[in-house]
Amino acid sequence: MTETWKPTSEQSDRLFAELGRCLYIYQSIEIRLKFLLPHMVVPGTEAHAKNEGIANWRVFLDSKETMGPLMQRLKDRINTAHRDLFEATWTQIVMHRNEVVHHFASQPFAGLATEAELQEAMEYLHKRRVLATPMLEMLQQLSQAFAVVLKSEESLHDSAQLH
Repeated sequence: MTETWKPTSEQSDRLFAELGRCLYIYQSIEIRLKFLLPHMVVPGTEAHAKNEGIANWRVFLDSKETMGPLMQRLKDRINTAHRDLFEATWTQIVMHRNEVVHHFASQPFAGLATEAELQEAMEYLHKRRVLATPMLEMLQQLSQAFAVVLKSEESLHDSAQLH
């Protein structure tokens, strides 16, 4: 009689750490989109989208809007010569996010009945994390730069009120 294979606790810990990293990246992308979007103007105009802008900066932060609609809003606000490439990448990131969040446990490898299934699960998560990480890094840089601008405008506003 052969013994059933089970992942070691170290292997399980590595798998769930990778799952956690993926989830963190996707949530971080969402929160940065929610931070930036209300402040971005619609291309070809000098205006924000309806119900957005400085006065409504919390419109997305307080919302339950998820990555798909947020990415669509971002696509609508960016002009680029490489629109097809950006759209394909963003669509893939959203699809991967939905797979990980909603369908990871129902994947054929999720039973982790063999070492090969464990490896497949790790590769599945790794591939999704590697694709999403550059988007997070880009949004993080934009968010940090924008936060500096907001802080300096706030300082100017506070200083003007003192005089």
